[in-house]
Amino acid sequence: MITRVSTLNRRRFLRAALIAGGLAPAVTGRIALGAQQTLPPNAIETEDGAYFPSGDGISGFYVRDQAGGPRFWSLYDAAGGHSWYGPPISRVWEDSAHWYQLFACALFVQVKNGGGPRLAPMVEMIVSGPRVSSSFSNATKLEFDGWPRHGSGPRIHPPIQAFIDGRPRLQTGAARSEPRRAVGHVRNLFANVGLEQVGGQVRLGVLGQRYRAYFAGKPSRLPAAATAPERFAVGAQPASASAGNPIGALGSASGDLAGLTQGLDRGFGCTLASEEGAAAGVSHMNSLGLSWSREQFLWNTLRSYSPQALPTIATDRNFRVTKEIIGLLQFTPAYAGGGPSDPAKYNPPQGLHLPASHPRNHFGQFVRGIVESRTPLPGGHSASGLNPISRWIPWNEPDICRPGMPGYAWGGQPHARWVNRTGGSGPAGPGELDEAGRRERLYRLVQVAYDAMVASNPNARLIFPSLSLVDTSCDNSDRRMAFWDGWSGFLAGQRNRRALVDNGFFFHDVSLTLHKEPERVAEIVGRYREALDNLSATVGETDPLAGKRKIILMELGLQDDPGLGAYFDDEDVAHFTIQAVANAFVAGADEVAFHKLVDYPLSSLAGKGARTAVRYMSHVTRQHPDRRKWPDISGERAANAYFGPVRIDLPGPGFVTSVIYNRQREPLDMTLTFSVTDSAPDPVIHLGDHAGRERKLEPGAYRLTLDPPRSTFNAYGKNWAWVGGGTHVVRYSDSVSLTTDPAIPETVDY
Repeated sequence: MITRVSTLNRRRFLRAALIAGGLAPAVTGRIALGAQQTLPPNAIETEDGAYFPSGDGISGFYVRDQAGGPRFWSLYDAAGGHSWYGPPISRVWEDSAHWYQLFACALFVQVKNGGGPRLAPMVEMIVSGPRVSSSFSNATKLEFDGWPRHGSGPRIHPPIQAFIDGRPRLQTGAARSEPRRAVGHVRNLFANVGLEQVGGQVRLGVLGQRYRAYFAGKPSRLPAAATAPERFAVGAQPASASAGNPIGALGSASGDLAGLTQGLDRGFGCTLASEEGAAAGVSHMNSLGLSWSREQFLWNTLRSYSPQALPTIATDRNFRVTKEIIGLLQFTPAYAGGGPSDPAKYNPPQGLHLPASHPRNHFGQFVRGIVESRTPLPGGHSASGLNPISRWIPWNEPDICRPGMPGYAWGGQPHARWVNRTGGSGPAGPGELDEAGRRERLYRLVQVAYDAMVASNPNARLIFPSLSLVDTSCDNSDRRMAFWDGWSGFLAGQRNRRALVDNGFFFHDVSLTLHKEPERVAEIVGRYREALDNLSATVGETDPLAGKRKIILMELGLQDDPGLGAYFDDEDVAHFTIQAVANAFVAGADEVAFHKLVDYPLSSLAGKGARTAVRYMSHVTRQHPDRRKWPDISGERAANAYFGPVRIDLPGPGFVTSVIYNRQREPLDMTLTFSVTDSAPDPVIHLGDHAGRERKLEPGAYRLTLDPPRSTFNAYGKNWAWVGGGTHVVRYSDSVSLTTDPAIPETVDY
């Protein structure tokens, strides 16, 4: 229930300096040809193309189809975009006859009097540009820069020539250099692009960045103004979950929520959207504002390895979508030492001790084949014709350690024999696998998966097998991170330190499956965020991906616990979802997936709660330094020992989202006061609840009654409330400040 108390009538101005504040970090320039989709995760789709933010978070460059101007987005998008050419590194500029735009790997050109966009001959422009030295003519410029000039014959590095032959659309132009060899690289220069072989793979080199280095700020075809970043403009974007169309109303709501970035937030996904079929699944994802779905690849259903049979094992085979798909690889087939059913399908596959490229390393062979078949190609397709995939997870929940436990998936028959014989302690005998061996096999599986994956798609990302907090019978360590700590110890023990660093520690991101209380979500995510932040010190080498590794809640959901008498319904799930997403983001998560999509129908309170979570928390800035939780409760004890209100603040560009809920066992009256902190006009304030009802407010004071937790239960002599009650979420312009009465303390003893 909400009652109006008083009103402040001030208005604010949308400050241009914050238009794109808090956007994700810049994208690196070296991209494997055809290795990703058109856009990297931090790009923002617009009506006529896309915007690519740069490292400062408030500026970047557009790629567009412009009315009466160049249609560079059409060329960029048709060829795979970011995966072919890298991000834009200039604005569009022009001379009397052409438009140009520079990318990390190439230069686009379009003639003004007709014709479509194409690649421009960068090398000729470099040679004909300003002199590099008074001692060297432009004719020797390439040689001066270390490129051996091309001779009269076709002397091109054979793998690079084979790469060109297989891609007639690449528009390389004629060869302009002999092969140039450096440590780990072989490069050839062509009229339009540079190509390089790295680790057995051929890719576009960053010749565009070289071009900019020659010409930036000098009289040439690249004016200095062309490199001046552009600010992101609100409005040139499709609608998102944060724009209009609330599900219900506490009063009257209209217009978009506060915030300066209203496009799709790619950090929200789900699992198994394919279960609903393509049309229904996509419609459901769009209604919730979800960008991706995790789908399964059931290796154990193969009778033998066959590239032709690979499409049959995927849950997304009839789910042809433009949404991103994340691939989960799991379960060992009979031909690799497993079987189609429990517990044989949980067996570690044979051949893991061999190199990933060895034909008897069955998992390596499988990963190479499945990743190659799904590697994104120009035009948004893959070699198999099914959904392209660039993010992969090798196995799921390997830290669940007892056969018969829900989610047990790693160890299989050898592990079950050891558990049955020893009760879970003592040395393993012949044909058995103890806990230490089970972990070591998983770590090796991850390493094999990484080697095989990057051999097929060097720009794919490996997400570490999803980990779940389990009971003390599996992990009695203080942090409950024994499986992860074993992995970091495995990395620290690698003897080939150069390979360790060059391969990015053999993984990219971390995934968690957390069917836990919201306060436990904060606890666990926070611990993994700290572990990633300290990975360099733990491993003993500088982490080459420090600051770029994501934490992804790959399964977020609320489950009954019959053993404790804990049972929940859709309304509990609605409260839980908003609280858990807020706790995940405040603790350092980057992405969240609802498990499973079919469990969140829009007709149910569970679906309305999920949509509210996405709508109000889209575009909160991940790892924002001002994110806060009052009080700083976390962990299991909070479910039975803290009785009071909770507030979580999550800032974003131009707005703040606050989530408020009640953990005391009786209703709580609370007054929210919104005050304008500057003289700018037009504050925007929207208040919503767990059922998707919302109301647009003016500055002033409002009295809420926060209901108590709906489902409590008694266990171990305590009264537990895993999920708080009275959940409300408010999103307001960053010129507005929010205070509560009663005030919520920063810390409490409980």
